[in-house]
Amino acid sequence: MNRTTRLFLAIIFGLAVTSQGATIVISQPSFSGLNDYSPTGFGQSFTATGTYQITSLDLYMSKSSGGSDITVTLHAFDPLTSILGTTFLGSGILRESGISTTAAWTSIQFSLPVNVLADSAYAVKIVAKDPGGSTGWNNYGAAASNVYIGGNYLNISTNGTVTKTSSDLAFRVSAVPEPSSSLLVVAGLCIAATRRTRRDTATPISRPVYMIFRSFNLTPVIDARSR
Repeated sequence: MNRTTRLFLAIIFGLAVTSQGATIVISQPSFSGLNDYSPTGFGQSFTATGTYQITSLDLYMSKSSGGSDITVTLHAFDPLTSILGTTFLGSGILRESGISTTAAWTSIQFSLPVNVLADSAYAVKIVAKDPGGSTGWNNYGAAASNVYIGGNYLNISTNGTVTKTSSDLAFRVSAVPEPSSSLLVVAGLCIAATRRTRRDTATPISRPVYMIFRSFNLTPVIDARSR
């Protein structure tokens, strides 16, 4: 196998590894019931477990009387002051048609992947288009206590005031590696392929000499520059 072929296969393999789908990086599955929460907005704070790109948020939810569209925005969050970043980092919309009348995990895809940093705090804000009333509403699973140590359920008023509570939404966050991490994987595979090629094209030695080295458990090293 020549050098070009090795490099080509290394790149293809690297791209296959790094293009895998998003995986769940944060999971809080516990809930004690389903409720129709604040029409002005509510949310959940969390702590990023790594440096990656968030692609979606899953909520354990159902709809009643037709349900309601919801908009989810992702913000930077200061857990000490409970201040929500005024500019959202990403957003996604879930149509009521995509919500089941039976409670289930439901995914909201962000329009673009959102870069986050390891150990940094963030929060998702959830606003329903038609909260409550005859037009339909949604019910969301939540734990009655603060079972997730990386954040809290948040009450968010119309003026942006955030109040942390001692409970948590049932939620999951999915992400993919940063593009830079993927490029490093591909680069590493290319370097390994190149080194293997150099070893394979080094000056061959005779079998008797090779056997002498092997008898002493030694591996002969040939410098290709000596040719």
